[in-house]
Amino acid sequence: MTIFKQIPTARLADSVTEQLKEAIFQGRYQPGERFPPENRLVEMFGVSRIVVREAIRNLENSGLIQIKRGPTGGAFLLPMNHKSTTLVLRDALTLGRANVSHLMEVRLDVEPLVARMAALKKTEEDIESFSQWLKRSPEFPGHEYLTWNVEFHRLVAKACHNPIYEILVNILMDFTEELLSKIKPPRLAIHDRVSHQAVLERIKESDAQGAGRLYREHLLKIMPLLQKLEGSSHGKLFS
Repeated sequence: MTIFKQIPTARLADSVTEQLKEAIFQGRYQPGERFPPENRLVEMFGVSRIVVREAIRNLENSGLIQIKRGPTGGAFLLPMNHKSTTLVLRDALTLGRANVSHLMEVRLDVEPLVARMAALKKTEEDIESFSQWLKRSPEFPGHEYLTWNVEFHRLVAKACHNPIYEILVNILMDFTEELLSKIKPPRLAIHDRVSHQAVLERIKESDAQGAGRLYREHLLKIMPLLQKLEGSSHGKLFS
């Protein structure tokens, strides 16, 4: 017995897409699992191969599945993450002419709050993740140093244990890392090594107000340099 409804109306591909999404969100398919083959989906939905292929393409464009070619290929469910949302927002923000100031305004609102939450909700596993992060410190500012610094912000978001804030911060950091890779000279450090560690100490001590205050001070300190780099390089955050 099929779990899907046959669709007699127009916009068939969109309807098939929505039903497949619902099946994914209800856990009927797990990350890494292969979707039913094309001919089986045609039978299940009572539609043409063209409609099924369009629906599968919609899921792929949404970042929900990956298409693999070859004898053992097919459509496979991807783990859920923020990357597909980042891609959609990137296009919208390109049209909106977003810049460094816009990005930092949002970060100043969101990240100090997330740091306060992390100070109150962190776990031993989170503390271990921070410890491993410290051990991976690169020697001098290059791309690895940039990625390492960005990772701190992602770890703080994870430690707040709110999936919506975690996704939002990850999107903000995707944009920040992309911006810096475009406009920052390779050997220029945006900030020192101790600012993040000062925030981390407050988080470890469960000092929510201190963590939020230091986080905000840190962002305010780097904001003028980011604006200067953007202006001098004529760089755009989204282009």
